[in-house]
Amino acid sequence: MSLLLPDTLSLYIAPDRVQAVKATGWGRRAVELRQREASVQAADNWQGLTRVVTDLARQSKAQRLHIVLSDKLARYASFPWGAELRNADEDLGMARMNFDDVYGAQSSADWHFGFSAAKPGQSRISVAVPQSLFAVLQSNFGDKQLQVASIQTAFCATLQTHRKQLGDKGWLINLEEGRLTLGCWSDHSWNWIYSVHAELNSPEALLDRVRQEIQLSSTSLKAEQPVSIFLHAPAFEHLPFGKLEGVRFIPLKTEDKKAGAKYAFALMGVNP
Repeated sequence: MSLLLPDTLSLYIAPDRVQAVKATGWGRRAVELRQREASVQAADNWQGLTRVVTDLARQSKAQRLHIVLSDKLARYASFPWGAELRNADEDLGMARMNFDDVYGAQSSADWHFGFSAAKPGQSRISVAVPQSLFAVLQSNFGDKQLQVASIQTAFCATLQTHRKQLGDKGWLINLEEGRLTLGCWSDHSWNWIYSVHAELNSPEALLDRVRQEIQLSSTSLKAEQPVSIFLHAPAFEHLPFGKLEGVRFIPLKTEDKKAGAKYAFALMGVNP
């Protein structure tokens, strides 16, 4: 345990597993890495998740908890600027209406909503996670010594970890096992974002999918003005990635240089 800073436990929570990184000191040096299989689902009121996290927290003896949820457990939308929306409550009401339009009447009642930061006039990202899951994550899992410092989704954690590398426009792709999340922004304003199921088992398969997404978005590719695509794909970052005319791929790599880098390192910005 650090005498200066509380030890932290960073969790990456997917529907079938939990990864945990314990870090200590000013540099957040990783001292432990664990992975546990878990059944993360609402059907059992998230009890499978609670058991695993409680066990990991007890073993780590950390004081602060940072949580990142897989994009498989979240839903995204681009939330346009509305001058008629006067406060946070009206923002939330509009986000819920948009959610109900897509997923069915009153469906938003079961989801917790959050928004990315933006200046007036700029569109934001709207993020929704199951309300019951969010309540469990806020509970400190019954441990009075453990404080939940942050709760993020995978795409948002990638965005925050690498935000200094991003320009005023481009694409951001976050690839997990079985899930692809893509967002596009210009002038620091989000144009669109969505998350889809995608079984991509090679850099070539990912490159083909990027080609498809570019065509679907009607993006014009010009060699003299390449589109910047920031690519966070931990499973493939040690492999060569192909080229596409009119596109400048910018890999967002982790501190862990090993093949098949641990996803938790990639998200938390932890130096192993």
